[in-house]
Amino acid sequence: MPAKKTYSVETGGKIKISNTVILFIVFVVLFAIFSYIGRPFFFSALNFEYILINFSFTGIIAVVLAMVIVTGEIDFSIGGNIGLTSCLAALLISKGVPGWLVIIIALCGGALMGAFNGFLTTVLGVNSLIATIGTMFAWRSIGYALTKGESMLAINPVIDYLGRGYLFKIVPFPVVLFIIVFIIIFVVMNLSKLGRRIYAIGTNSMASHLLGTNVKKIKFIGFLFCGIAASLGGLIMASLSGIGTPQHGEGLELVIISGIVLGGTALGGGRGKIPGVLAGIIILILLNNFLTIMNVHYYYLQIVQSAIFIVVISIDSLKNRRKLQLG
Repeated sequence: MPAKKTYSVETGGKIKISNTVILFIVFVVLFAIFSYIGRPFFFSALNFEYILINFSFTGIIAVVLAMVIVTGEIDFSIGGNIGLTSCLAALLISKGVPGWLVIIIALCGGALMGAFNGFLTTVLGVNSLIATIGTMFAWRSIGYALTKGESMLAINPVIDYLGRGYLFKIVPFPVVLFIIVFIIIFVVMNLSKLGRRIYAIGTNSMASHLLGTNVKKIKFIGFLFCGIAASLGGLIMASLSGIGTPQHGEGLELVIISGIVLGGTALGGGRGKIPGVLAGIIILILLNNFLTIMNVHYYYLQIVQSAIFIVVISIDSLKNRRKLQLG
């Protein structure tokens, strides 16, 4: 596992501040600025709850996708997966399928989508960027076919609870799901042999293979769970909106990948911390929420999201180039 990235400040001794801590400091500063400029709507209990729920379902996908990126692969199909899952859930509900069975079928569908991405990448050897961009459009197109291009109601007590329920009438249920997923991924990445192998694969997959690690199997498992996480996000989004539509999740892959890279995860693999991922995601969620409150039109938000994605990816590319030059 790579050493933790730190920054030193001389104050009679060395104070080491991690990249994650710096991001959380940025978050606090932005939060204070946005609270002042966006008052009274930004600094309100209702908006805080909205930010927390949005962060939770986005974070569920982000921490699992980060695991895939650390291995040196990527999954761009998460947005299409979300859209298709919401359509599938709405269609099943319209057919009278019980809510608990809808969830099982939808998550199994997510597993199939993830497995197909893993098959393309690890068995056929297709570049994961190309493969998942292709499947992103495929999943969304299937969603349009299922709903005939129209939004469908996704109203069901069980599905409603996923996005709008509360545990003990206090904690939003998406937050509970996020905490569970976060703990599992954190333990896997930091306290298990599998986590060490994931980092090793991202650092040097050939060396890992020669040492006996089943590189293809581990990458396949990463894609599999990424598909399930994206489908869970699709179910939560359908619950929050009350509808299933292929447009759900559109552009969300840019936000999630930007947040992951901003949090210190290298697109080339081998480096990344789960807390850093969360710091990057919450900053982008906060920015998006503030711009929405300031009545910035959706198409301008897309421009901002695309610009952030380009900047973050460019910085990551420059870091990798510098690392190669120094190495």
